[in-house]
Amino acid sequence: MTALRSLLTLLGRIGVGIILIAHGWQKLMIWGIPATTENFGKMGIPFPQVAAWYATVVELAGGILLILGLALPLVGLAVAIDMAGAILFVHLPHGLFAPNGFELPLAVGAATLAMSFNAGTWSVDHGLFGRRKNRRRADDERETHYEQGDSY
Repeated sequence: MTALRSLLTLLGRIGVGIILIAHGWQKLMIWGIPATTENFGKMGIPFPQVAAWYATVVELAGGILLILGLALPLVGLAVAIDMAGAILFVHLPHGLFAPNGFELPLAVGAATLAMSFNAGTWSVDHGLFGRRKNRRRADDERETHYEQGDSY
């Protein structure tokens, strides 16, 4: 079951990561930061140049990191903040449904946040930190058994 859960989480990370990368790429390479800044300003987003850079970097780098499974808690929080801004400043007045509603940023933000704190075993984070956590848990269990007088 762990392998299936990890596979499905990886597929989810890839899908949402592709969406994030596409939107970040669009802001950086298709529209460009100056046009993105101008559009953010017209939409009433505070500090439009800072917001344009933040959204671009979070979406592009965050999508890549999400797919790799690296720095996931930070990615989840950064993307959730980005999507909350998109909902509050742009999409909320248009209701829930597409094309202008807030359903896409809500889904992307919620999915990223959820996957960032439950990435499965097929992630760089698990490779870097999962084994350490498992070793620490095993050490704690041995210490508990030792304190209780159990022997191995």
